[in-house]
Amino acid sequence: MEAMIDLLQRPGGRLQHLWSLREDVVVKSEPHTGFLVLTWDRGSVRMGNVDATVQEALRRMQLGPVLLGNALAGDEDLDPDATVHLLAQPVFRRLPHLIVRALGLDDLNGPLLSIAPLAEGEGYPPVVAPLDRGIPLQLVFGLSFAFDGVSATFEAQSASHRLVIHRHEAMMVVAMLVRPTPPTSVMTVLPLPAEVTEGILRYLVAAGVAAVVPL
Repeated sequence: MEAMIDLLQRPGGRLQHLWSLREDVVVKSEPHTGFLVLTWDRGSVRMGNVDATVQEALRRMQLGPVLLGNALAGDEDLDPDATVHLLAQPVFRRLPHLIVRALGLDDLNGPLLSIAPLAEGEGYPPVVAPLDRGIPLQLVFGLSFAFDGVSATFEAQSASHRLVIHRHEAMMVVAMLVRPTPPTSVMTVLPLPAEVTEGILRYLVAAGVAAVVPL
């Protein structure tokens, strides 16, 4: 336990909000027209006039979870992740069933968790909104889950996205919500930095896996 605490609290453990494409998506550019073509197991789409920065972001996203801002060349006065996200919104909204969101740390150990659409045609990836730290949260009723030895997948009956837990840090937070628990209590009990715990909680709520408990 002491080794885990030291790992999580060492410098370089900052949260990262990551984006990727489903594993079956391939991104290519037509050499003569410049059109961007995305193909996946059940379809394809061909798009013109896609911003060069967005094209680069999509190429990176097909390889795995990335920071959108890394696709932006040069110095920017604005937040690079927010800038690329704004540019990419028209494409993301056209292809919501291909977009996967993830939360990670800059420790090179992979994402903590990810949120992926359940089916074709699902809506835009859920908004990860701030939480009221004093209001209890709990896992939703009727939640289904499955373990494969490496990760755990959770799906709520009414949710449009599934949550995949990739690391034990996120699983510890999930376990705390078996009963109604305020975020402040989760942050106090678990051996994780407060911002990491809160980030995980925000993604659980965004995925529909956890919800506010009415007072």
